[in-house]
Amino acid sequence: MNIAAPWQIAEPTISDVCQNDARPLDALAAGDIPAIILRGHVPASDCRQLVERCIEQKLLYDPQEPESRGLDSVSIPEGHYRAGTSTAWSTAWGGEEKDRDATSRRIDIGTSLGYRGSNQEEYFEHSRATSELLGQLFGGMNNLVKVVYSALEELSVDKQVKTAEEEDGRQYGPAIIRAHYGGYEYKPHFDSVRNRENRTNYSVYDFANQFAGVLVLQNSERNGVTPQTRIHRCFWEPEITPHLQADTFPRYAKENQIESCDVSLQPGDLYFFNTGCIHEVPGVDGEDARIVLAVFIGYSPDRDEIHVWS
Repeated sequence: MNIAAPWQIAEPTISDVCQNDARPLDALAAGDIPAIILRGHVPASDCRQLVERCIEQKLLYDPQEPESRGLDSVSIPEGHYRAGTSTAWSTAWGGEEKDRDATSRRIDIGTSLGYRGSNQEEYFEHSRATSELLGQLFGGMNNLVKVVYSALEELSVDKQVKTAEEEDGRQYGPAIIRAHYGGYEYKPHFDSVRNRENRTNYSVYDFANQFAGVLVLQNSERNGVTPQTRIHRCFWEPEITPHLQADTFPRYAKENQIESCDVSLQPGDLYFFNTGCIHEVPGVDGEDARIVLAVFIGYSPDRDEIHVWS
């Protein structure tokens, strides 16, 4: 990471980004830019159509009938994941743990490697079902998963983008739709198959860098305030973990004069960032849920393929 250089978002279109940097994903891998944002990359009407379809199929809470024991039972507590092959929960950040009866909920439509990856057989079976479900969800409409993959391939310049798979052909989940209710937040944390979850038995462990791609489908809003992603100019190192767990990273960042960048987004905006950088998303408890379509991305500058999973 070149700390002396200005840390600025690359935006607003693929052509603009590539015109300013011949290999923008290499810059993202090096931490030389905080994010790539493609403004209005997807029509807001397509985003609304997908959200409405998910609600119609009872995959997300219906604002007109907000109670659902079925969705309550599969909601995911803030910060929960499993490491390695452990069946025990780990938390990505500190603070009081919230139970499933809390109003702050996350619903996943898809298969999370971080949440489900401790059991390979179950993960790949769930991923197979996810592929079928997403294919059905996008029937007759613009397939937004393909839109995300296509944008990533254009930004890569000369690499092929594909859903991650093992040597035996088992495919990972191609993408995930995540809905956040009741001010669900992401405190300062990092995401890494290699450095956090220690998924040594998965092929994506071998990539040098991990990115995230996030398409905003719907924003939460309260008194004119919407959630913003804050990305810190700071790659995870082992000595940072105690600050994440003790919820003291903001003080650590201030004391060490760590720069940050706020990413403000609207439905239809698609952005990519390096998940090895400490990042956070404050919760905004608005009338509507914050809903995104998201992927993780394995990237190595010297490899011809980019692998995507959820």
